[in-house]
Amino acid sequence: MTCLKNHISESNQMNQPEFLYEVFEDFMDSPESKDFSFDNGLVCRWMTGQAKISPKICTYYARPSKQEKLAETLQHNLIPLMTDCNKALQDVYLLFMQDATISEAKKKKLAALYKPIDSRLLFLAKLISFGMERQFIKRDTRNQKLLAGGSLSPVILDYIMDSEVPRPCRHFLGREEELDELHTMLEENSKVFLYGIAGIGKSELAKAYAKQYKKYYTNILYVEYAGDLHQAVTDMDFTDDLPEDGEEERFRKHNRFLRSLKNDTLLIIDNFNVTATQDRFLPVVLKYRCRILFTTRSKFDGHCILQLKEIRNPASLFQLAAAFYSEAEVHQTLVEEIIEIVHRHTFAVELAAKLLENGILPPERLLEKLREEKASLENEDKISAIKDGQNSKATYYNHIHTLFSLYSISVEQQEIMRNLCFLPPAGISARIFADWLRLTDLNDINDLIETGFVQATTRHTISLHPLIQEIALSETKPSVTACHTLLDSLQKICLMHGTEVSYYKKLFQTVGNIMRMMEKDDLTKYLLFLEDVFPYMEKYRYRKGTKEIILEMKQLLKGNENGSATDRALLLDYQACMETKPEKAIKLEKEALAQIKEITEDNAHLVSNLHANLGGLYRMNGQAELAKEHMEKGIFLLEQYQLLYTNDSIPQINNYAALLTELQEPERAMAALQKLAQIIKEYNSDTCLNYAQVQESMGNICLITANISQAKTHFKKAMKIYENVWADEPELIEEKYQEIQELYPQVGIALARGILASKK
Repeated sequence: MTCLKNHISESNQMNQPEFLYEVFEDFMDSPESKDFSFDNGLVCRWMTGQAKISPKICTYYARPSKQEKLAETLQHNLIPLMTDCNKALQDVYLLFMQDATISEAKKKKLAALYKPIDSRLLFLAKLISFGMERQFIKRDTRNQKLLAGGSLSPVILDYIMDSEVPRPCRHFLGREEELDELHTMLEENSKVFLYGIAGIGKSELAKAYAKQYKKYYTNILYVEYAGDLHQAVTDMDFTDDLPEDGEEERFRKHNRFLRSLKNDTLLIIDNFNVTATQDRFLPVVLKYRCRILFTTRSKFDGHCILQLKEIRNPASLFQLAAAFYSEAEVHQTLVEEIIEIVHRHTFAVELAAKLLENGILPPERLLEKLREEKASLENEDKISAIKDGQNSKATYYNHIHTLFSLYSISVEQQEIMRNLCFLPPAGISARIFADWLRLTDLNDINDLIETGFVQATTRHTISLHPLIQEIALSETKPSVTACHTLLDSLQKICLMHGTEVSYYKKLFQTVGNIMRMMEKDDLTKYLLFLEDVFPYMEKYRYRKGTKEIILEMKQLLKGNENGSATDRALLLDYQACMETKPEKAIKLEKEALAQIKEITEDNAHLVSNLHANLGGLYRMNGQAELAKEHMEKGIFLLEQYQLLYTNDSIPQINNYAALLTELQEPERAMAALQKLAQIIKEYNSDTCLNYAQVQESMGNICLITANISQAKTHFKKAMKIYENVWADEPELIEEKYQEIQELYPQVGIALARGILASKK
């Protein structure tokens, strides 16, 4: 795939997820791809040999008919983008023929398709399918080039997964002087703030600079600012990040690596729209040795600033309008007047041109409407700047607002805009967003893309321009009631604790925006939403989000007017979960239990969890008898109210069994786990992860009691499930084998080797 992507022409360059969308379009349009998204970090791992490609894609293209369809897709989507498709095919053929790990019989079979010119694309399609199905061997990128010393930074393309700079708009023009000036300033000052009003083209200039000067730098990294620099560094996706790494450990490793980069690396931080005092981590980032380019609406006095103003050349702006309005030359005089009346504001010019192209208004009528707006503005104070340089009453804002109102979008499209307000700056897959809103197709979203209100990278990832987001918030007034479909969808995902989604960071950023921007007109529903999101964030160790939820719940439950005893108990439980001191956590958990005065069918599940959590804390604190007492109370409630089938019973009984084993009661521990295994098998299946975890726990107990034969049986059952479920993540399977060796060195190593031998 890397070989093919390298042959795409400069003018057609795209990022890795977009490239795979083009290659696997047939799969992405099929029912098999429901809820599937090309996450940027994961795609980079596939492309660099860090992870096995998704089994869904492998299975889909395993059929010969789908390989033929793949050949057709490559013909239509990929070949036209290449400068020399024959050279690309030749390079792939040589890569294949020179691979010593492929049998001669396989080479002979596939090479027969390469010789006739008319079947070369079928050769490529079958080769791609073969490559996906082969046994996966993870590539080690921690080599000498990453440890290079001297005056240059290490090459980090294969080391930081989600750092690719987006392409500038294909209609980018008229900024040659600014590009030269920006390069000079970065050379002389190292840190530059590219400052200007919203919609003037700061982000596009930064992307165009990265494209034009990429050969000047060893690395160019790109970060879309989402409100917190510390979190942005933490959320970066490095190849050596481990699943068990907490946020503090991830930040420590990432920050240390970024500090080591030198001035041959450029870091772009896009949409840094805060003041110097609003992000406490800014002084630390400014001490990095690499060059940094911020795009911002805020004026950072005392720092190196390049203010981006309107494009000076009228011909360039007319050319921009003509790119979106096919009759621009026919109505040149009117179009030029429209450009001037919107103050040559780049985004306003683009929106006006798209409005004309859609035929909503003729040029004469649009000009008249804009003149009416201008006249009304002259009768009031136009500009009242606020301290960070942003200005909601400035003329450019009103022009965009007028253009927005002229479209008269449908009720369905207004609903989409209302919910789009909460997407993170980097956007999300259009298919996933449509699924969140339960849309049957993408027609309304595609119409909004055509109007210019919704931004799209190719046709896959959608987001709102910051200006449009501000206007949509004021116009559509999103609330808990109005956005109930979105909240229900996100809540449903978070309640599926055993399911992992590749786009979880964007999901959590969306939740963060909901907390900040949504009107809370149904407090009961909103509290329940937060309470269900918290455990899912905790599962991913997303501390920024869990802290925000606790602060929000504290604010909402201040006094006794709002919320119920259940809400207050959950808040205390979540605070205990975040507490680092066991004694303080125990106190909070006991306070949580005290909130529930009477156990009923409605709150029994919660009370059971509170007892289990308190028991776990006592166990950590070395108070075994108290731990046993509360764990047994929790399990008793699950039995009493027929809740043993729920997901929560698994960690409860697992932890109880571990405690019994520590208390020299392994027979009781095994009995509890056997009962749990039967329940999981009855209510779910004996091929799910929960069943594997119970089998693993039973294997551990058998090891401790020196029942090697029975331990082997349980571990083999567990490993078989892990291998099926984690088929595309072999490193997780390997970690499981390592756990056996490390936990029980006396017998574990021999046992693990036996399992490995039997597997082979």
